[in-house]
Amino acid sequence: MALVEDTGFDAFDAGPLAESWRQQPGTPAYCTDLTRQELPDALATADAARSPKRRDLGLAVVRERFGAGVQPDAEYLVRLNRAISM
Repeated sequence: MALVEDTGFDAFDAGPLAESWRQQPGTPAYCTDLTRQELPDALATADAARSPKRRDLGLAVVRERFGAGVQPDAEYLVRLNRAISM
C-alpha cells in the first residue's frame, strides 16, 4: 500500500481475494470513480446476485449507444456505471 501511496494514489485495502467480487463489473465500486471515503460503502452494498445483471445491462447500453468500432469515453462510462450500479 505504501508503494501505491508513494505514486500519488490513495491505497485502500478492500479485503481478501474471496471478497474481490465486490469490485467486479456491475457493482457500485466498479468504474464509478469513487473517493477513498466513498469506497467502503460501495463495497458493502455490492450484491452478488444482481451484479451480473447490472454488468450485462451496462454492456447492452454501450453496444446500443455506440455500435461496433466506437469507444465511449471514460466520463460516459463512469456516469453509466453510477446510474446502473449505485
